[in-house]
Amino acid sequence: MIETEAQVIRVDGRHAWVKIKPHTPCGQCDPKTGCKSVAVSRLFAQAQEGFRVQSPLSSKAGDLVTVAVAEQQLLKTAVWAYGVPLLLLIAGAALGQWLMPQSPVYSVLGACIGFVVGFVLLKQQHQLAASAEPVIVASRHSSPSPFLSPCQMKRKS
Repeated sequence: MIETEAQVIRVDGRHAWVKIKPHTPCGQCDPKTGCKSVAVSRLFAQAQEGFRVQSPLSSKAGDLVTVAVAEQQLLKTAVWAYGVPLLLLIAGAALGQWLMPQSPVYSVLGACIGFVVGFVLLKQQHQLAASAEPVIVASRHSSPSPFLSPCQMKRKS
């Protein structure tokens, strides 16, 4: 199991929305500007409040929890999400090239069709994503204060 600590933001039936605890310091933190890796990841990340996880335990907002996902399920989901569309893109390009070797247009068209078919297949595998959904495996009550990153703790003191 791959585990991480999180804090429950809100509970919605059998699911909870959690905020992942920031990473521990890696030695590259600048006391004035903060962690460089977090700054770079914010450029590419979506502004997402939290993540939905299964909540079989009676957690409530503010609780610190341990969230886990099975390694095999994570690997299987990654292969489906990345491997299948890529494999079908390459297969479509090869098929287009084989059918009409004198024109690269068919190769590009075949690649596009293969890529779209890969995502259609991926969309139909929604039960795969449900089986790989993270789950809360441990919970402990805490004060409803948000997590502070190591850089934020340095600045507060």
